[in-house]
Amino acid sequence: MSDSPLVGPRSAPDLHVLSLNVRRRVPHRRTDHPDAWTHRRGAVLELLGSESPHLAALQEVLPDQERWLTERLQPRWTAVLRGRGRRGDGERVGMLVDTDRLRITGEHVRALSRRPERIGSRSWGTLFPRIAVGLRLEDRVTGTRFLAVSVHLDVASPLARRRSAELLVRWADDAGLPVVVLGDANAPADSAPHRVLTDAGFADTWTAAASHASEQWGTHLGYRAPRQDGRRIDWILARGADGVRASVSAAAVSTRRPSGVWPSDHAPVHAVLRWEAA
Repeated sequence: MSDSPLVGPRSAPDLHVLSLNVRRRVPHRRTDHPDAWTHRRGAVLELLGSESPHLAALQEVLPDQERWLTERLQPRWTAVLRGRGRRGDGERVGMLVDTDRLRITGEHVRALSRRPERIGSRSWGTLFPRIAVGLRLEDRVTGTRFLAVSVHLDVASPLARRRSAELLVRWADDAGLPVVVLGDANAPADSAPHRVLTDAGFADTWTAAASHASEQWGTHLGYRAPRQDGRRIDWILARGADGVRASVSAAAVSTRRPSGVWPSDHAPVHAVLRWEAA
């Protein structure tokens, strides 16, 4: 398959956003195993470097993976990755921000539970704590202020995924800003959490896009050939606010294999947004 960028660098007012479940490092893998972090970490760097997103939401990043990536990605991107454990430890969710284009003006981390203020808390049958990381951002070129949220919904509990989506809507409403939600939803695009968000005015960027740079592949590849009948469980959804609407010029599901290597068991998903006057 081609190793050329699907979306690549974009100029203002276009905003290139990407979401990738990096896939946590699993110990004791053979170094040549497709899932071995040491085997695929270079492909993650190649992918990010060639695609050049202004904002990249990452999920399932362990602390040592964060250190390895940030040492090589800074200063081009500023990393804001936060752990889901009670002390901020453990598996991380967050974003890489191109601060030449976007200024970070605020941050919040909330648990996806009945007690959002208590990081590390669990509800609704989740196997592990889950968090959402939100950044308030200002576009240095257009001046638009918006909220970006990186999220990883629970793998086991449909109730938790739906309740988590309801929390995301509540937080978006409270922000009073245009919002983009990016992440691994562990559920397909016709699922209950997806409907919660779209019923609240969020547009699925894949379906809203004026053009597509790829086929509609399923996004959990598992290091196997992509399938058009696979489930699209990694999403980017956007919603405008008073006087601002979200326009989506392009979207893509990446099946790139930089240097012949899968970056992750998940496919990166892309969208090119514009915040336009309504």
